[in-house]
Amino acid sequence: MVLLAGSVASAHDERFSTSNVGIKPNEVLWTVDVGVAGLEKVIRLPAGELELTEAQLQAAKSDIVAYLLECLKVEINGNSVEAEAGALEPVYATGTTGQKYISYARQHLRFPSTAEVKRVQFSSALFFTVIRNHQAAVIVSWGGVQKVYNKYGPYQLDLTASRLNPTILSTAVEFILWGMHHIFVGYDHIAFLMALLLAAQRLRDMVRVVTSFTVAHSITLLLAALDLIRLPGAATESLIAASIVYVAAENFFITQGSHRWMLTFAFGLVHGLGFSSVLRERLQDLQSIAVPVVSFNLGVELGQISILLVVLPVLTLIRRTPDEKARERRQWWLIRVGSTPIFLLGSFWLVDRVFQLGLMPF
Repeated sequence: MVLLAGSVASAHDERFSTSNVGIKPNEVLWTVDVGVAGLEKVIRLPAGELELTEAQLQAAKSDIVAYLLECLKVEINGNSVEAEAGALEPVYATGTTGQKYISYARQHLRFPSTAEVKRVQFSSALFFTVIRNHQAAVIVSWGGVQKVYNKYGPYQLDLTASRLNPTILSTAVEFILWGMHHIFVGYDHIAFLMALLLAAQRLRDMVRVVTSFTVAHSITLLLAALDLIRLPGAATESLIAASIVYVAAENFFITQGSHRWMLTFAFGLVHGLGFSSVLRERLQDLQSIAVPVVSFNLGVELGQISILLVVLPVLTLIRRTPDEKARERRQWWLIRVGSTPIFLLGSFWLVDRVFQLGLMPF
């Protein structure tokens, strides 16, 4: 970790920055070092890196602070907090000829909080307009625990004190809840499951569908977490939308739902890649992936079971009638009335994701 910070500090341009973040009971102190050579590319400085004097640096402080506040954001306990700009310090380096020059500008920022700090979310888009893969070493200290995060490009870092020094139990609980949340807000996954369940008339068929989906996405979720398989996010999201369209369309022609578990398995592999895209960045900050991946997967399953427990009684009630022909008619109408909006929604998703239009809200 020390070597990482040292390697970042050895470069002076827009490719690297170093942040020291101290989280206190009622404030967050963020000190960021940015290269003067990098600042030259995003704001107007009085002189170049090798000629810039300390007086000239201080004269440019308002522009430097304005740029940093545009790029660096902090939320405390879910609320956005305005920064108070502190001192701007020059960080000197020695050139090949022995000449000392200001290589870095070190700006101190304070984010106050009237309530006790329990959760902090940082976001940074430093030098995003001039380079895609800006590298940031972020050294966070909280409650006597210190941890270094290595981030590339624009990033977000969502922290609690327990995340800095996690136990197996706290990690498991966090990822179980995260998995459940992802299912409940993952409308495309819900639409896919709903399309499958509409054609499953028996509880046994529904259990097969959910189990098959579970096994399939567990496989690709684990492989993706180990970085053994990876697809571009746009391709994965497009395939998920295509799976919704296909299953909803097939519902109009299907007569038996007993084979659906096989189709679900194939598409479940794709949905697992979608889940992994959510996990990948978070796993970079952890020492082990076993507990997070298993816990996240368990949370996803608990979310699916919750949906099944709600959907099953409703579908059963709609189909219920002592007359077999009437039951078949109800099932016929149920599939068509339920599949049509899912098909249309999936089609909108597919077009939106293939052409990256950004029209759909999720």
